[in-house]
Amino acid sequence: MKYHLDTIPVWDAYHEDSECPLCILEDKAEKSYVESFLGGSVMEPDTRIEVNDKGFCPHHNKLLYKAQNRLGLALMTHTHTLETIKKMKKEIEKVENALKNPDKTPRSLLKKLSGEGSADNAVKEYASWLSNHCSSCIICDRINYSINRYAYTIIHLWEHDQEFRKAMNQSRGFCLAHLPAVLNMAAERLSKTKQA
Repeated sequence: MKYHLDTIPVWDAYHEDSECPLCILEDKAEKSYVESFLGGSVMEPDTRIEVNDKGFCPHHNKLLYKAQNRLGLALMTHTHTLETIKKMKKEIEKVENALKNPDKTPRSLLKKLSGEGSADNAVKEYASWLSNHCSSCIICDRINYSINRYAYTIIHLWEHDQEFRKAMNQSRGFCLAHLPAVLNMAAERLSKTKQA
C-alpha cells in the first residue's frame, strides 16, 4: 500500500471505523475552514473578495461566531454587508423600473401573457436572487469541493489498491447524504464493468 498526501486522510477516516468515512472527512474539513477564515486569511485580499461576494450561510456564520475571533468575523461581515447592499440596490432598481415602466407594445403584451418581462416576473427574479444570495456560502462551497476530491480519492483507491478495497468492503459504507457523491464519481471515473 502506498500512502500519498491526498490518500492519508481517506485512510485515516477508514481506520476510525465509523458509519461513514466522508462524514468524518467533512467534519474535519469544516473545522479546518472555520479556523482558516478566522486566522490570517481575514486580511488576505483574495479571501476578502470571495467572502464579500458569497458570505456565509447561517450555520457557518454561527460556527465562526462561536470560534471567539469576533473582530475578524466583524470585519468580514461588515464588508460583505456593504457589498450586499450595493447588489440589492441594483436588483431593487430593476424591480422598480419594471413596476414603474410597464411596456405596452404588442410584443411586451405577448411576453406578459407568457410570463416573461412582467412586473410579477421582476419581483420573482428579485426573490430568487435574494434566496440564492442568502444560501451562498464560501465554506459550504469549499466543503463540497473537498468532498468531491475525497470521493475521487476513494474511487481511485478502490480501483488501484486491493488493501483499500478490503477496508472498504469491511466498512459500513456511506451515509445517504454522501453516497451520491461517491456514486457520481464512480460513474464518472470507472468503466461500466467496474461500476457494476
